[in-house]
Amino acid sequence: MMPIRAALSLMLATALAGCSGEPAPPADPAPRVQPDPLATPAALPPQAGDFPALASRDCEAVARFYFEAIAEGAFDRAALAWDDPVIDGARLRALFGGIRQPRFTVAAVHEEGAAGSLYCTIEGALTDAADPARPPRTGTIELRRVNDVPGATPDQLRWTIRRSTFVEPMERAGRGGPA
Repeated sequence: MMPIRAALSLMLATALAGCSGEPAPPADPAPRVQPDPLATPAALPPQAGDFPALASRDCEAVARFYFEAIAEGAFDRAALAWDDPVIDGARLRALFGGIRQPRFTVAAVHEEGAAGSLYCTIEGALTDAADPARPPRTGTIELRRVNDVPGATPDQLRWTIRRSTFVEPMERAGRGGPA
């Protein structure tokens, strides 16, 4: 607690400073807010390495990851299954947005190898579980990965989607033609 004499002296000095035509002393700056060390950082976009299913040697597991992400409306996560950065969550949301509850049914899985690469084609149907009257769309998804070539990166060794015919064909970056 401040003694009365010191408080009166401070009040008098403040009052006189205001009458002298000089600017008043600056007010104490606002207290600085310290960052909360327990606060969560801003959400980072999902990365392929965050999802073990995307590193699976089973192409059907990667396709299932993609189908489930689409069904959940997790389009940014679904985009990680593609090998093209142009195909992102916003693009997938636009393509699948008219389907309220997308459901994929796998009919057949075909794998084949060629010149250091493996290809996987998955045939199936896309339906809207919220609209049973809507006819199913049959289609295929083609995935590719490098076939254990020495020096291949983990990203080259994982299955990625190269094209899909379940929705309108998409133009791919620098590759021309439908996705």
